[in-house]
Amino acid sequence: MDTDIIVSIATCTCGNGALGIIRTSGKGSIELINKFVNINLLERKDHTINVCNFLDENKNILDEVLVLLFFDGHSYTKEESVEISCHNSIYILESIIKILIKNGARMATNGEYTRRAYLNGRFDLIQAESVADLIASRNKSAHDIAINQMKGELSNEINKIKEEIIDIGSQIETSIEFTEEDIETDDKEKLIEKINSVEDKINKMLSSFSKGEAIKKGLPIAIIGKPNVGKSSLLNALLNENRVIVSPIAGTTRDAIDVEIKIGNINCRFIDTAGLRNDSKDVIENIGIEITRKTINKASLILFIIDINMTIDEYKDELDIIKASNKDYLVIVNKIDLNESYKKENEKYLYISAKNNTGIDQIKEYIKEKYKIKEDESIINLRHFEIFTKVINNIENIKKCLKNNSPEEIIMVEINNILNEFKTLNNKNSSEEILDNIFSKFCIGK
Repeated sequence: MDTDIIVSIATCTCGNGALGIIRTSGKGSIELINKFVNINLLERKDHTINVCNFLDENKNILDEVLVLLFFDGHSYTKEESVEISCHNSIYILESIIKILIKNGARMATNGEYTRRAYLNGRFDLIQAESVADLIASRNKSAHDIAINQMKGELSNEINKIKEEIIDIGSQIETSIEFTEEDIETDDKEKLIEKINSVEDKINKMLSSFSKGEAIKKGLPIAIIGKPNVGKSSLLNALLNENRVIVSPIAGTTRDAIDVEIKIGNINCRFIDTAGLRNDSKDVIENIGIEITRKTINKASLILFIIDINMTIDEYKDELDIIKASNKDYLVIVNKIDLNESYKKENEKYLYISAKNNTGIDQIKEYIKEKYKIKEDESIINLRHFEIFTKVINNIENIKKCLKNNSPEEIIMVEINNILNEFKTLNNKNSSEEILDNIFSKFCIGK
């Protein structure tokens, strides 16, 4: 690990805000800063905030600043560290950075502070990854996911699964060493039961991936349906304003319209699309219909709108397309105000009047409940998803081996493959390539 003194701006330089912060990390940070202030920082105590002037190389005052000192072992990186709070002038910030670089520091790379914190044992790799998610959190749900992972809850769950896999491997190793027979039937059934338990836990984490991504990045919701069923009216009702043109003419919406609102703790990106139909002779409308099909692929949730007076034969083909996408969907029956004697033929459908705002709150409650983070839920990111997908393949191979009475040595190869994947997931000795990939996604100041 590099022991250089690293430096960077830790706050936004977009001009908003009165103050800017420069942070350094590495042995000698305090001594370096001490050369350019009008007090003796070497006499100050750990975790003290010191008011002083920061001087340029000609001893001219650049700014009055606050200098926060962290002794070795007591900072975010667990290294000697200094934070300089100055006025948020790009000239002042860049001048201080240049002076420190000319006198021995170097610019930090993306995520280097968190990388050093990880390498110095402040937290494990999964906890380190959560720092980026915490900074990027746009709502309470995304914030809660990141905080739980920073607290080590996901790491603890993964470690428990790893121990179960080690236990399964130990039983198979024992069979290899102490018996010349195949694994007994009773023992095999118990092993399969344990393996199924592990598989269920991992599949639960895998299923949480799309939910977590949607919450962190904004939940993409496609509003789908035939022309003139009230898609735009529904979007306006959800937004509580007339943002989309509403017309009795079929095919008014020719493109996907993307707007964002917050429902509960979730940022929802509603996409109002052209109608799904196959009989349009309008070239422009057909382009819109193709956009709709692509939107279905990008959406996490589909709101499929039908008219109260439509028969199932009139929307079955479109519903089949949506079902085939394997996406979450909700069927919404609109325009109940036009048919006072309507009957709820399907209790799983929501019946609304977008025109009269009837049932709109039910849609919002459905979204809040479906995408609520539950206490026992462990949300994973893309890197974890890819690793766990490989692990599931290994588990399926183990089950096939047990079923086919394959040699225990072959099963142990799969067990060791799984354990190697877990090392990649959260190992203190992860390769430089893995660390570079993870921390390159961080901002420079973190």
